[in-house]
Amino acid sequence: MKQYDFALAWNSGSKENFVKWTRRECTLRGLKFMLIVEKNVENVIKDLEKGKLKINFLLDNEADYDDKNNLFARLCYAVKDANGYVVCDPDDARQAANKAITHYDLVRAKIPVPYTIVVRNWEPDDFELNKEEVKQLRVPFIIKPASGFGQKGVVKNANGSIVEIAQARHFNKGDDFLLQEKIEPLMIGDKQAWFRIYFIFGEIIPCWWNTETGYYTQVTLREMYAFRLLPLARIISEIARITNMEFFSSEIALTGKGKERRFVAIDYVNDQPELCVRSEKVGGGPVPEVINHIAERIVEIVWRASRNIPVGMFRSLWLAKAKLEDESI
Repeated sequence: MKQYDFALAWNSGSKENFVKWTRRECTLRGLKFMLIVEKNVENVIKDLEKGKLKINFLLDNEADYDDKNNLFARLCYAVKDANGYVVCDPDDARQAANKAITHYDLVRAKIPVPYTIVVRNWEPDDFELNKEEVKQLRVPFIIKPASGFGQKGVVKNANGSIVEIAQARHFNKGDDFLLQEKIEPLMIGDKQAWFRIYFIFGEIIPCWWNTETGYYTQVTLREMYAFRLLPLARIISEIARITNMEFFSSEIALTGKGKERRFVAIDYVNDQPELCVRSEKVGGGPVPEVINHIAERIVEIVWRASRNIPVGMFRSLWLAKAKLEDESI
């Protein structure tokens, strides 16, 4: 039987930096690495199911659990059924990725979320909001599929008409949809107070994120203190606890002034966080140092697991590297 310590399910190009960095980290630690892409995923599944192959640890970045024919989703279950470790467990990931489920979990946990109306898939096409719902949502608002990802099927400036809601739901008729209050983030200097935070086995990496350009900037220690951003860590830690997810990202915005100031969880759980580093020419995208660190962290977890060393889920913050000027608070 062939055996691999670490497999990465990845269909975004084998030359991506994240692939190179995880492969490098595996080589440094003497771990056998396998890249699973569209071309070989079916054969990998067959070998797993026949007992010809064992994958000890799988990081998936491709599975669509709502598509019963999705081979990467089947791969995750094949690894799990063969007693391999999947980040995150397929059953947890499947539930956490459904915003209609996670929304109510967060509400019960008193995590601040936008005012939201869940429209079930069996609701008729002439579904209509009543006056009180329109008042609470406020126009414009957001329409998003419960199981969507990558902003696919999202309507950013809905006006609440019957036709508009019906058309938005036609993106995926079998899915539930969320009608959600549009949150306007504060501006702190020249930055939107909109954050994408990575959570990786207890480690929290907060980044500023521009909703228009997709540009990331890692939060510094000075910013964390000066702008009172510690609630970002508390909220994402609570989301991790509630959903049982080990690696994901969340979008959290800071809105309101004075007594109205509050952090709001917008995109609850992205179980396939953005990991593709863009070139300086293209611009935007995740911070290379953050993605490099995530590759190191994942492979460190694999290495510890291979030697039965406890991984632990202690909370820690990984902030931007201190610059030459005084970074004290």
